[in-house]
Amino acid sequence: MGESALARQLPPLYPLRAFEAAARHGSISAAARELSLTQSAVSHEVKALETYFGTALFRRTRSGLVLTRRGQQVFAVAQSAFADLSGLGAESDSRKVTGTVTIAAPPLFCAHWLLPRLDRFARANPRVAFRILNVTVDRPELLREVDISIVWGDVVPPGHDGMTLMSVTQVPVASPALMASIGAAEPAELLRQHRILHEGNLQMWRNWCELAGIGAVESPNEWVFDDPALMIEACIRGHGIALGTLPLIDGLLSEGRLVTLFRQALPAPFQYFLTRPDPRSKGHAAGVVFDWLKGFSHVGEAGGMLSEHA
Repeated sequence: MGESALARQLPPLYPLRAFEAAARHGSISAAARELSLTQSAVSHEVKALETYFGTALFRRTRSGLVLTRRGQQVFAVAQSAFADLSGLGAESDSRKVTGTVTIAAPPLFCAHWLLPRLDRFARANPRVAFRILNVTVDRPELLREVDISIVWGDVVPPGHDGMTLMSVTQVPVASPALMASIGAAEPAELLRQHRILHEGNLQMWRNWCELAGIGAVESPNEWVFDDPALMIEACIRGHGIALGTLPLIDGLLSEGRLVTLFRQALPAPFQYFLTRPDPRSKGHAAGVVFDWLKGFSHVGEAGGMLSEHA
């Protein structure tokens, strides 16, 4: 393939950089400060990228920027590419980073968000070993024993240094096979006809039904899971309809292993926090990994309607 053909296939890189910063911060002004540009310049770059893709990448709301479905896809790819480039730049110093880093994270987050990214870091830093612990319940004593923890909640745990890593939303999802059998039924009727998969209790589905403007729906053979990772696995296998967490399941959606049923998304009541014990771990490797993960921090889809069909 010639250079001109390759250039035509690549999105414009300066607009991509501006978009990635705006998406990560959820703000044009914050992106402008990071890039030492004016807000007008960042807005112009973002619009240029939207023109390239032929669709909106953000919805502008009173609370800030909200990624559309296409915007989430572009953001995920951009972050991955920038992380790989950052890893290449650090390879010359990678032999200086050595040690074992212990990370605690909830299973769903670990399986579908952390591990794919951690693999890239490991390739660039071959002398860093990892010990990964799954956190399924509130265990403050465990968080004191680890170097880094991903916490699902409404605040950074006491005695920890940390920041918001991402906010999430929940949207009804099903397997492609189940989706093919559904047809064009209205949401309320569809939920009555199929098994409902719950995480923890029935409240999140009730909240979604209320937001969608339909009465609470309870199927006669609903299943309740205390682990959302198991619930999503059951959904992939066609056992029912679940509320999937965006952006954690973006990979499953892009791979076609899950599909969204309705455009209504429910803002989750909590956020994922990136934390570490305070006083901070003295391990150099732990500090490097923490700073690297901090680069992924962004406020995700803030709620409301998905801007595009899946």
